[in-house]
Amino acid sequence: MDQKMNWEVMVKTYPDEWIALANYEEKGAVEIIGTVIAHNPNKKTFHEKVRELMPQYRDVAVRYTGQLIKNPEIPLLWQITHTD
Repeated sequence: MDQKMNWEVMVKTYPDEWIALANYEEKGAVEIIGTVIAHNPNKKTFHEKVRELMPQYRDVAVRYTGQLIKNPEIPLLWQITHTD
């Protein structure tokens, strides 16, 4: 896990997982390049591991490689039905 990866490789390598990156560079709104220092599909387990690693790293970026909203139409429909 010492090698820098770009976002596309991270998504393929760690599908639907939370990832923590060190030594990262943000390239625009989505693109990021960095070294993956932790990954886990379980959010709680992932954050516990990141907490353990925080003293070792000055700056850590956290991303999710999957789709955050499984059905993006549902929030929009709720908003439409609850608007005056």
